[in-house]
Amino acid sequence: MRGKAFIIMILSGLCSLSLCFPREYHVVEYEKNWTDAQTYCRHHYKDLATIASQEDVTMLSHALGNCQRHAWIGLYNDINSWRWSLENTSYYNEGETEFRRWKSGEPNDYSRIEDCVKFRQGKWWDDPCSKKLHFICYNALGSHRFHVVKETKNWTEAQRYCRENYTDLAIVRNEDENTNISSLVRPANTFVWIGLFRVFWKWSDGSTMSFTNWQQKPDGRQKETCVVTSSNGKWLVRPCSERKSFVCYGAAKEENQPQWILKRRCCKSCERKVED
Repeated sequence: MRGKAFIIMILSGLCSLSLCFPREYHVVEYEKNWTDAQTYCRHHYKDLATIASQEDVTMLSHALGNCQRHAWIGLYNDINSWRWSLENTSYYNEGETEFRRWKSGEPNDYSRIEDCVKFRQGKWWDDPCSKKLHFICYNALGSHRFHVVKETKNWTEAQRYCRENYTDLAIVRNEDENTNISSLVRPANTFVWIGLFRVFWKWSDGSTMSFTNWQQKPDGRQKETCVVTSSNGKWLVRPCSERKSFVCYGAAKEENQPQWILKRRCCKSCERKVED
């Protein structure tokens, strides 16, 4: 495959793209690692492919079944994608969403499923979200912002409780709030949930992951951090360093077009053109 590039234009058959599918896909049979594929797609199109529906899967599967087996898409595992449960940006001043007070050596993802954050004596640990702990709620309206709830719940249950009874699980935006929470927790060595968590799987273009099509759902312990789509439309995790074909989406940027790009056509089958 090296030394040749194939561009496969995938468009809706016999109808306007905007009426059938929200995206225009381009399968590039030029082998690159995931990062280089992302760079290529952002230069020539919009980004590596985001797949948001079964219609998208069907479209790509049809083309990939004729042309190749595996291709990179824009899904990847971002181990550092920490965010607050309370996402409304009006609650944060500049830089406050990035405040952290990790204990030395944390976060370490020791069990490879440690996606939620617990608090003790002003320090933070990552831990499995399934663990049952006391927790801290944030109340945006009351005079007392933070409330310790001495019921044991997993992180998701604690989040639900805080949203139903207060504003959300606790946000910790600065050192003063970190100290305040520490003073409220008794006994002092008690672990409590706060609202920081991470969503491992992210799309390259920043889209929310609302649709999945795993061949086998990753269990969080795998070291591979990038995703390919197979000819049957199912997704697999692979090492990001592997060289594979890939799928871009978005209208072609005319000023960046390589000379082998096909002109847009409406068709039911994949097409390709080769340049040696």
